[in-house]
Amino acid sequence: MPEDDNVRDMWSEDELDGALAALQPAQDADDRAFRRTKADLLVAAGAHEPVPAPRPAEPPQRRRRWAWWAASVGTVAAMVASVLVVQTVQFDDTIPGAAAEQLNSAAAKIGAVDEPLAPGQYRYIATHAWWMASMDEYAYLAENLLETWVPAEQAQEWLWRRDVTGARKWVSGTEQEAREAGFPVDESGWPEGEWRAPCGDWFAEEEGREPCAAKGGWQNPTEEFLASLPRDTDALHDRLRTDTDGRGHDPDLEMVVYVADVLRTGLVPADLRAALYRALAMVPSLEITEQVANLDGVQGTAYGISAKGQRHDVIVDPMTGQFIGERQVTEQSFDDIPAGTVTEYTSVTTAVVLEIGVRPPG
Repeated sequence: MPEDDNVRDMWSEDELDGALAALQPAQDADDRAFRRTKADLLVAAGAHEPVPAPRPAEPPQRRRRWAWWAASVGTVAAMVASVLVVQTVQFDDTIPGAAAEQLNSAAAKIGAVDEPLAPGQYRYIATHAWWMASMDEYAYLAENLLETWVPAEQAQEWLWRRDVTGARKWVSGTEQEAREAGFPVDESGWPEGEWRAPCGDWFAEEEGREPCAAKGGWQNPTEEFLASLPRDTDALHDRLRTDTDGRGHDPDLEMVVYVADVLRTGLVPADLRAALYRALAMVPSLEITEQVANLDGVQGTAYGISAKGQRHDVIVDPMTGQFIGERQVTEQSFDDIPAGTVTEYTSVTTAVVLEIGVRPPG
């Protein structure tokens, strides 16, 4: 990729590594690779640079956010959801401190522990997202479904499935126009299929190491990494500040990004989820951006931070404290996409099931 100061300002070295690795068999599926949008690229970098076409991506190592899809013309892909134009409504409870108060209240609703897994049971994690492929002036959203089955004993075999449904929503231009201009219109750059591995360590053999030896992080948390994070609110806030230092294009916004990254995995235990909410509530620029946000029919409160022409929200069920998803919204227009457009939408659900590969009823 060209040595460009604007691009370096937008992404940290870790983020660039994550984005590029998403196109190779060593990146997490739900990794950072799928998290930044075209809005990120254009708003923060100020231009789009062609990305050399890499070899097809393989499944994520565990599950965060950043996979670039590049066709022969050089495209940038990023996680997105439904492009909706939304009105930001000002609520009385967006006064300073309201977001912190309500998020702390949600943290208090979380039980001390999650529903335990008995031997032979699996924690089922489903992620429903729309990702955007952009090709010069053309862009569309593609629906993706990701499912993970995690055993009670994590050293046993995990299962990961990914399906690109073929459903598309055109954001800029039409399919006919894109095809006539010579751009590929398919999802061939996104991996589909089924992968199995102990600890969800999909690439251990390829990387020439023992399974379950992957290094964990906010975007691909292992049991050891999650256990290492402090539960004390001040200490966890400081850890987040340290780990996000110099990353992203706004310090407070990156705090939301990292919290969303780890929560999206569905692997965070109850006590740590509560601590993450309380740590995020300490961020002074956090606001309630919508009291009733709807993700796939589940309602929650959206907490977000605005910076550099975009806003990132985490959405929490205020009654249970359950993290139900996230979204990214443009706050400045760019290209043909107006301000107020939801450019990323990911919903997450979890359940306990009796067999690997089996979905919960309903």
